[in-house]
Amino acid sequence: MIARQPNDGPEPPAILYKYLPPDRIDILENRRLRFSRPTDFNDTFDSDFLIPKSQGIGAKAARYHLKNQLGVLCLTAQADNHLMWVHYAQNHTGFILGFNSHARFFSEKDRILRKVTYQDRPNVLSNADLNVCFYKSNAWKYEREWRCVRSFQPSESRMEMIEPELVSQIIFGSRMAPWQIARIVSCLTAYGMKDAQYFISSPSHKSWTFQNDRKEMSVCHKCAGNGYLMEDSATEDRNIRNH
Repeated sequence: MIARQPNDGPEPPAILYKYLPPDRIDILENRRLRFSRPTDFNDTFDSDFLIPKSQGIGAKAARYHLKNQLGVLCLTAQADNHLMWVHYAQNHTGFILGFNSHARFFSEKDRILRKVTYQDRPNVLSNADLNVCFYKSNAWKYEREWRCVRSFQPSESRMEMIEPELVSQIIFGSRMAPWQIARIVSCLTAYGMKDAQYFISSPSHKSWTFQNDRKEMSVCHKCAGNGYLMEDSATEDRNIRNH
């Protein structure tokens, strides 16, 4: 196993976010998150680093082995990024999970939560460890990424259980289908995630930005679980959606 490193660096914001397409509602239904290998990501250079020529072929094999041990959960400090809605949440038809960054999830099982550093060139390392996950090209700087990282044995499952207190917010994309919103509300209700706050993302055409509006949501029992009740947090006007 890779030696655990201390969680140095800046303190994370209270909530960290993960943009998801609509088919990843299964994360909430199964209450499991996957820690992926760096090679699973769309960045060819993810967790890459250079090796001094003097170390030879053996060092290259060690680099390959290291990258296959690593498990990474990608998060961000930003909940209103238009490009990330497009790239990771299927063009605003998906949703965002907001996680409580102070939950025990981020420190148990030797997990490390740290902010990504963006730079022009890869590091040259003689002795690499899981810190390689926290350096990326400046091309990705707009993502404002934080990562939760740990190492895995080949026989270990990379699926990790979510406890109810981990989920602080759900932000629904401006184009998310009402029946999928109802599915999430029903799921959170069933698992007792009563402290999670709901938001709807909406575009502002005057500024080319997106804002997240707080909503009160609950299961519509008259709809046999196929609809939901919603009201603005500042009003008492209720609407039934997805009939």
